[in-house]
Order: sequence, then structure tokens, then C-alpha cells
Amino acid sequence: MQPRLRALLITLVAAISAIALAACGSDDDSSGVSGDDFAPTTEAPGDAVEGGSLDVISAGFFDYLDPGAAFYNYTYVFTNAAHRGLMGWQPGDEGEPSPDLAADDPEISDDLRTVTFTLRDGVMFSPPVDREVTSADVKYAIERTLLPGVENAYTASYMDLVEGFPKAQKAVREDDTVAPDISGIETPDDKTIVFNLTEGYGEVLVQALTLPASAPVPEEYAKEFDAESPSTYDTHQVTTGPYMIENNAEGETTGYSPGKELKLIRNPNWDPETDYRPAYLDEITFREGFTDVNSAFTRILEGESQINGDILPTPAALKLSAQEFPDQLELAPSGGNRYVALNTQLPPFDDINVRKAMLAGADREAMRLARGGELVGPIATHFIPPGVPGFEEAGGLEGAGLDFMASPEGDPDLAAQYMQDAGYDSGKYEGDEKILMVAENAGIDKEVGEVVLQQFQDLGFDVEFRQVNSNIMYTKFCSVPKAEVAVCPNVGWVKDFNDPQAMLDPTFNGENIEPTANSNWPQLDVPEINEQMDEAALIGDIEERAEVWGDLDTQVMEQAPAIPYVWDDQGNVRSPDVRGVINLSNGQWDIAYTSLAAE
Repeated sequence: MQPRLRALLITLVAAISAIALAACGSDDDSSGVSGDDFAPTTEAPGDAVEGGSLDVISAGFFDYLDPGAAFYNYTYVFTNAAHRGLMGWQPGDEGEPSPDLAADDPEISDDLRTVTFTLRDGVMFSPPVDREVTSADVKYAIERTLLPGVENAYTASYMDLVEGFPKAQKAVREDDTVAPDISGIETPDDKTIVFNLTEGYGEVLVQALTLPASAPVPEEYAKEFDAESPSTYDTHQVTTGPYMIENNAEGETTGYSPGKELKLIRNPNWDPETDYRPAYLDEITFREGFTDVNSAFTRILEGESQINGDILPTPAALKLSAQEFPDQLELAPSGGNRYVALNTQLPPFDDINVRKAMLAGADREAMRLARGGELVGPIATHFIPPGVPGFEEAGGLEGAGLDFMASPEGDPDLAAQYMQDAGYDSGKYEGDEKILMVAENAGIDKEVGEVVLQQFQDLGFDVEFRQVNSNIMYTKFCSVPKAEVAVCPNVGWVKDFNDPQAMLDPTFNGENIEPTANSNWPQLDVPEINEQMDEAALIGDIEERAEVWGDLDTQVMEQAPAIPYVWDDQGNVRSPDVRGVINLSNGQWDIAYTSLAAE
């Protein structure tokens, strides 16, 4: 990565903390405290000790266990501890990732079309594979993400400029049981992997290779599982990080009980000399089913050896944590947003005036209040969050000045005007459609969903309202277009890496709408915007890139595909004996750096 790009990224990411803390610093009736009292810890203490077992308390579960499919922000808590991609994010990394499986930063050609990595020596697969990782394992890991049975949500967005990618896509359509060859990924020897690109996209590709799809997968072991659809590699996987899912001699996971828990144990083949992770803990158990968030947070705060997983504090839990357990609460900028997605392909939301009416009438302040008020971050006015290039170019905190985004508390008169423009003389929706809204069933997202439901009903909509746990909401409903969900009130997006393309391309480019694992929840498909995004992806100059993607953010907002309502800070709590560390890349606990206090 060029020094100029590094410097600007670090400056921009530093800005996110300042903006978030400023937004949290004002008086807030829900907590009565200031956000800057709870800055995230990003380094392990110097006297951290090894050993012990940690419980991660969660309402739901990961989207996918398979590193090739994993894309849910919470899932990265697992993948960051168990798998090693070419590049990764240490807890305090801001603008620039660290070499992980790679021995050093990659070599990028002057024309940004060739990226070459050299792998570390001594990185081993966990049992039962028990051999050293090669460059062919990384190549296969990426190629298998094109299989429909792996259900990857981002490879097509970030790696489609690798030479031979379209041909590989065609090959998998002809045979979806075998991972296709991507000719532009070369492995001249066991320690070298080269990415040949059709355009000058090298710096962005390096950031994309921090995602878990670049975690190596041994073809000779995994191909029989990948021949199935869905692939069963998820419950037979091997890892390269300090932890592995408890398994038997055949590699089948024994530490996984669907709907209950996932148990990680130490990977006996892991060599700490090859890794930056200290890996203090002996065991980590992810426990799900804690849908009563307030009681779950009390359990963590008053208990031992526990941290929160996918559950976020309700306003009551946030107030309790901030006022009575201040040393056990940490707020971390998520680097993302929260929004209500409107399905632009289904009536009545295929009418832009109906969508603008919803954005104009939405009480975004009420939505944010359901998450905890000012303490959880500023009200969003567009999609690129603070700290990511393009944020200021899209209007910063104030936004682009669109009339339907002007009032955080909603403008009923303007909403009625847009409804009338859509042909509803009463100023409210008068159609016959019963719209399907699928929301989460626990915690603050449950509360937000119910606030959104009331707002839609107030505007005349007949709503079929379903509440399910978070992973089901995505994998069975909101991320599956054929499910025909009209409104998804609990979606949000955290940057895949620190670039505006990572915020807008997977989520609003119509070319990236997928039959499963779809991240373009509004299914926005505007040819002019799609084309401009494809062109913007090729811009190498960071300042020009920020300007163009900032303008694209405004163009997306003008289509009113969703209601952005907060650029949120992630609320994390721990038991008093836990010495927790936050990873800034996802705003959550980093279990490979977290330890327990000495007894």
C-alpha cells in the first residue's frame, strides 16, 4: 500500500473516534454519562496470564461457520481467532491491515495490476490435516467461494477484476460441484501466490484479502465436502489460527451443538512464533439463546468469565452498565451504519415516491433512542460512516440536504405530500398489498423493529410482522430475494475494510444481487449507478476515489432505498475477571487477545 494512502487512511480512521465520542459526549437521558468514559481497550495488559475458559453470551449464532461464506460481523469474532487470512487486523490497526498468513506486506506492481504475497513458514493446519499451509491452499480457498454451496456474499464484488474470474464463474455454472480454476491466481511455488488483475485495483484487493475467504482450505481434504450443496466443510473444517472447533479423529466437529453452543479449544499445531495473536485462553464457548438481553447483561456484569457476543445493550442495560459497572463497559465505533431496507423490487416500494414518503416520515430519533440514544452514536443522514473516505464528500454529519432526510424526528406533512405524489390522495398508503416485514426477536433490534412497525402502520400499511433470531433473519429472509421480504428493519453494514466501495458496492450495486447471501437488501438496481460504481472501483487516487464514491452515496440516497438512522458505537460488556480487548476492525471483543485475571 502506498505511504500516501496509508497516511490518509490512518487520519480518517482517527477521525471516526473523535466524531463518535463528540456525538456521545452530550447529555443523554438514557445514561447520564459521556461516551468518552468508555473508550475501547485495544491492547492486552502487559501482565496478562495464560489459561482459563471464557463464555461468549449470545442471542443467535453466526451466519455461517464456513470461513468461505462467513460475512456476519459477529462471525468474525470466531474467524479472527480460528483462521488466518493473507492479511488481518490486529486490535489497534486502523487504516492499514497487518500481514498474517503473509510473511510481509505484498509487492504491488507500479500499474497496480499484480499483487504478490510470500507466505510465512511453519503455519500448520489443525488436525486431522496436520500439514504445512501452501499457496495452493489459499488459491483453492478463494476459488471455492464461487460454489453455490459455499454462499459467499462478497467475492464477486471484490475479486471480479482478477484475470479469469468471469471464466471461472461460467465454469461453476456448468459444474457446481467442483471449485473452478481462477487463472489469474498463480502459485509458482508453495510459498508464493500472485494475483493478476485486469485493472489497477491492487491496493483495494489487498484490503479485501483481510476477509476470511483468503483463509487457506486444503483441497484434498475439503473437496468431498464442497461437492455437496450446501457444502458440509463448515462442520469438518480445519483451522490455522490458535483455536479450532473441538473435533474427532475424522475432523467432524464435536464441539458444535446447533442452537446451543460452539466450543473452541487450542489448535495443537499452532506455533505462536508464526502469529501476532497471543491466544491466552484455553477454551472459548459461544453460547446462544439469550434472548432476554437485560438479564443476559446482568449475568455477564455480575458473573465470571463472560463477555457479550451478538447481543447489544438495551437502553436499560446500557444505563445499568454505564452507571453501576463503568469499568466493565466499552464503546467502540463500529465503522458502519444501521438502516431499514425497503425492497425496491416489490410494490409499493417500487415507487420512489412511496420510498421518499417513508424516509420523510421516519422518526429516526425514536429508532436511535430504542438503541440507547445519543450515547450509541450520531443520527445517520447517508450511508458512508464517519472515518471512511467519502464521508465528508457525501455531506458529513449533515448529509446532502435532501428534503426527505431533513427532519430526524420525521416530517408528517412532507411524507403525506410524497404519498400524494404516489397517487394516494389521503396522504397515507391506500393500496391492497400486505407487506412482509421480518425483524429480530431479541434485544435492541427487537425494540427497533417494533418502533419501525408502528411507524409503517401509522402511514397506513397493513404489515405481516415476523420476528426471528438474527442469523435466520439474514440467511432465510432478508438475504434471500425469493423470500419477497418488503421491509427489513434491522439490517446494517460494517465496512469490510476502510474504503467507500466496501460500504456501497455490495449493498447497493444491482450487479451484486445474489439469490442467497445477498447483501443488497433493498435490491436497488439502477443501471447508471451500477455502471458508475464499476468505474469508481478502478480509481487509484484516494482523494478522487473519496470524491466519486461520496457522490455515489448521494445518488443512492436520492433513490431512497433505505432509512439510515444511526452510525453506531458498539456496546460491549465483560465480567469483572475478564481482561477484554476490542478489535477496531469490527468494534467487538477480540478473543485471541482477551484473557482472565490471575486468581
